[in-house]
Amino acid sequence: MVKNTNKIILLILIVGIFLNIFLSYKNLKTFDEYRVTAEGNLQHYMIRSDIYHGWINADKFKNDLEKKNFFNSLPIYDRSFLPNIFIGIYYDLIDEDIFDKIEINEDQKKIKKNNGKLGFLIIQIILFYFSVYYLSKKLKNKFSHKNIIFIVGFLSLEPSILQWHSSFWSESIYLSFLIILLGKLINLKDNILRNIFIGIFIGVMYAQRSASFLLILPVLVYYIIFFKKNIKPYIFLIFGYIIVLFGIGVNHYYKTDKFFILPYYSHLYSNYHYMLHEMKAKSNKISYQKALKEKIEKEDNWKNLNNIDINNFKDIFLIINYRNKEFLHEVIKNPFNSSLYLLNKISQAAILDPFWVKKNLFLDKSIKNYHIEFKKDIALRILYSLIFYSISLVGFLSIVKNFLSKKNKTKYDNFMILNFLIIAYFFVWTGGYGVSRYFVPTIVNFSFFLALGISYLFLKKE
Repeated sequence: MVKNTNKIILLILIVGIFLNIFLSYKNLKTFDEYRVTAEGNLQHYMIRSDIYHGWINADKFKNDLEKKNFFNSLPIYDRSFLPNIFIGIYYDLIDEDIFDKIEINEDQKKIKKNNGKLGFLIIQIILFYFSVYYLSKKLKNKFSHKNIIFIVGFLSLEPSILQWHSSFWSESIYLSFLIILLGKLINLKDNILRNIFIGIFIGVMYAQRSASFLLILPVLVYYIIFFKKNIKPYIFLIFGYIIVLFGIGVNHYYKTDKFFILPYYSHLYSNYHYMLHEMKAKSNKISYQKALKEKIEKEDNWKNLNNIDINNFKDIFLIINYRNKEFLHEVIKNPFNSSLYLLNKISQAAILDPFWVKKNLFLDKSIKNYHIEFKKDIALRILYSLIFYSISLVGFLSIVKNFLSKKNKTKYDNFMILNFLIIAYFFVWTGGYGVSRYFVPTIVNFSFFLALGISYLFLKKE
C-alpha cells in the first residue's frame, strides 16, 4: 500500500509539473506581448500594475548588484519585496535584460520579450511541487493513504491554485512557502534552532507577501496549544520572526533614514483607501460618491492645515497615521455596520475564482464598469464554491463529532486547529478587500477539511 501510494503521488506531481510547464509556455507564447488600452496606452498583458512596479524595482536591484554589495542593492519594501529580489537575481544569473533599451515614454519602460521568462516560471513550478511532495511525507501517520493522495491531487491540479504557476503574481511562490510551513508545523519539537527557523520562515513569507504580517499570531496560538506551559518554543519562534522584521527595518533605515517594517505604499493604500468611504456610506445612509467626496475633502483640508507634502517621504508616514486613525475611528464609532461590511466583503472574497489570472490578462481598468465583464462567471463560481465549502464543512464537523464523542483524540486535532486558525486569520486580515486573490492561501488549509469530508461522505472510513 505504501509503495503504491508513493507511486501515485509521484505520478500526480509529474503530471502537475509538465501540465504547468505546458500552460506557462502557451501563456508566454500568446501573452508575452503588448496591447493598447481604451485610453490608448501601451501595456504588457502579463506584466503590468503591481507586477510591473515590482519589475522596475527588480531591474534596479539587478543593476545595483553589478556596482554594490547585496545588502546595499536591496530594494525598499514599498508594495512588494522578495518577489522583486527573486526576479532581479534570476535575470542577473541568466544575464538577460528585463527591459528593452527603447522606452515607451518618459514614465514607462518596455518589458523585453523572449528574455527567459519561461525559466522563472519553471523554477516556481518545481518549487511548488517540491513543497507538495514535502508535505505528503509529513502527512504520514496523520492522514490515511487515500486522504494523502487526495490532498496531493487537489493541491496539484485544482484550477484556483494551478492558475498562479503560469503567471508572475506572487501567489505561486507564496503557496509553496505556506505548504512548507504547514509541513514544518505538523510535528513540533522543543528544539531551539528548529523553532527559530520556523519564525524566520514566517518572516520570509511576510517578505514574499505583506498579508502575512500577523500570520505569526495563529502559529503562536498553535504553539500554546501544543507546548502549553513550556514557553521556550514561543520565545524562539518570535525571536526568529523578529530577526527578519528587524532586518527589513534596518534596510529601510539605512536607505531612507526611517525605521519601518510595513510596506509604506501598500499601507498608504489599504483599509482607508478601499473601505472607509463604503463603510461611511452605509453608516450615514448616503451615496458612495458623496462619502468618497467627503473623505477626499477632509483629507485635503488636513494636508493643507498641516503643510503635508505628498512628495516628502517622511510626510507619507504622517498620511498613513492619519488614514489609520480615521479608519479606526469609523470602526469604533459604528462597530455593527463595520462588522456587516466586513462579513459582506468576506463573502465576496470567499467565492473561488479559477479564472482570475486568465481574466486579468484582458482586464482594462480604463473602461467604465470594467468589473461587470470580470464578474460574468459569478454564477458558476458560486456553485463551485458552495460545493467546495459544503464538503469542507462536512470534514470539519466530522472532526468535531469525533472530538466530542470522547472515543479517542483524533490523530490530527492540533494540526486541524492550526488550519482553522490560519483560515480565520486570512478571512479577518484580508477579507475587507473583497478580492478572491487574497483568499487563495486558504484553499491550501481547506484542502485538509475537504479530504476528510470526501472520506466521510464517499469513502470507507479508516
